[in-house]
Amino acid sequence: MRSRVSAAMIVRNEEAFLDECLRSIVDEVDEIVIVDTGSVDGTQEIAARYDARIIEQPWVNDFSAARNCSIDHATGDWILYIDADERLAVPTPGALRTATSDADVVAFWMRFQPRVNYTPYRELRLFRRDSRIRFRGVIHETVHPDLESVVRSDGLSIGQTDIRLDHVGYEGDLTAKHHRNLPLLEAAVRVTPERVFLWIDMAQALVGLGRRAEAISACWRAIETAAALPDEKQNCDAALAWQWLVTLHLDSNPARAVTLARRGLSAHPEHHALRLKLANALFAAGEAAPILDILNPLIAIDAETFEDPLAAYDKRIFGEWAHDLMGAAYARMGHRDKAAEAFGRAALLAPENLAYRTKAAAFSDSRQPTSPRL
Repeated sequence: MRSRVSAAMIVRNEEAFLDECLRSIVDEVDEIVIVDTGSVDGTQEIAARYDARIIEQPWVNDFSAARNCSIDHATGDWILYIDADERLAVPTPGALRTATSDADVVAFWMRFQPRVNYTPYRELRLFRRDSRIRFRGVIHETVHPDLESVVRSDGLSIGQTDIRLDHVGYEGDLTAKHHRNLPLLEAAVRVTPERVFLWIDMAQALVGLGRRAEAISACWRAIETAAALPDEKQNCDAALAWQWLVTLHLDSNPARAVTLARRGLSAHPEHHALRLKLANALFAAGEAAPILDILNPLIAIDAETFEDPLAAYDKRIFGEWAHDLMGAAYARMGHRDKAAEAFGRAALLAPENLAYRTKAAAFSDSRQPTSPRL
């Protein structure tokens, strides 16, 4: 018999996103289980159109409690963990059921695009329904520890699949999200201070709320925590803390930003976002020539096909942002033609950005005064 797949979700006031999410999964799963933690909009009406099973559960400031409620009510052999602002993309129809037919696999690393126009990385979003596998943590909940335990005890493995989830949220003003998340993050780090990403997300929330000094402290805590751990993913996450440190010093102390970027890159030499941060810091500190050696490898990367299993990158790092900064570096060095060419490439990649076109025109040879006629 083929395996049955349950989509397990938690929602609250998701009418703006839910319909597209359910449309993307309805033909790929055998049931849809939705835990509603207090919607007052049309969320439940949308869910009903897709024959989803709706469980009303009060919100108790604990994402794991809601997630575990959803899998408690699931009846499938496998759980697809998905949110309302995510979309399932399968390489071929029925790919979910085909993947879950492997008896030796307990879970799958799926391709995950965390934001619009980002490169994908890998997340564990598809796993067997097993009473031993539960979500842990009040925020940034995870099944990783339980999955690793089952792998060891049952001799199973974790597989890879090209099935993808695309996240379309996190656009616009995130102030309300920061206010909601910060108390949960503060509670979470008291329980599991060894989880690097909790400190990084705390830093991001503190930045969003204007609490710069506390954000810097959270970044250092993330870096120190990662340094004491052997976990590859946790160490990769620490690169995000270095990025925030550079950003928080870029305007006020460019020289310090350069030092921080170089320290970050010494720990994470292949992290592309940190490379761009170093280039930005060097430019802010008055440099130009060294920037070109940093940017050339970035623009050689095809953002549309690039994938790092541990880190996601804004595609503009490899495109318009790199070309724009390269144009500025050439302009500072007095190479007007090369500056115009670089700004022009940025304009081609982002035609809606008039600033790139304006800079390209300003440095173009065609803008130079012509010789007077004799």
